[in-house]
Amino acid sequence: MNRRQLLLGAGPLALCAESGDSPVEVPVVCLTNAFAATKPEAVRAFQAGVWREAVRTFADCGVHLRVTERAGEILKYPSWRPRFVGLERGQVNVVLTDTIPMDWDHGRQLAGGSTVYEGYVVCVISMKLARGFGLPLLAMNTVVHELLHVFLGDVFEPRGGRVRRYGREARVDWEATRMWLGADAAAVRAAARAHLLRMQKLR
Repeated sequence: MNRRQLLLGAGPLALCAESGDSPVEVPVVCLTNAFAATKPEAVRAFQAGVWREAVRTFADCGVHLRVTERAGEILKYPSWRPRFVGLERGQVNVVLTDTIPMDWDHGRQLAGGSTVYEGYVVCVISMKLARGFGLPLLAMNTVVHELLHVFLGDVFEPRGGRVRRYGREARVDWEATRMWLGADAAAVRAAARAHLLRMQKLR
């Protein structure tokens, strides 16, 4: 019996089947920045740890990530704004790099960030700062956290004030914690379905 079954007495997929809620398949384009100054062993550790844990966590909750991997680039415009090469419109673009572009994190050393940028849905993940699950509600898997911002539609909403931003962060961490502990993730599956409809409009 695994940790999730021990805590909740039933696997999440069983809960999904009982509710008649079918799994969702979400296409994801994963681009590794060709100019990232990340050592090969660090890349392998990220893929085997944080990335694999995120894909498995979503799958356990009935959201299957259909990942297409390719090389990408993060360049700069003359204005120093980041210019992403290799993004695909109408898809979630997860860009793996060493550090988040300065225009995005304002020197805060963020592990990840998500937004709609030049018409593309983009999650940028710092492979050297990203973490896996550590502490409920406080230390969530970085990839799960950022993808939930996309699925829940946060990236399409105005940033708003500090209270609104904290509210979105709290909601994402709550759903991520429930996923991690194996609770029924019907809300996440519903959000993933709504996300697929939004992506159709962006193509």
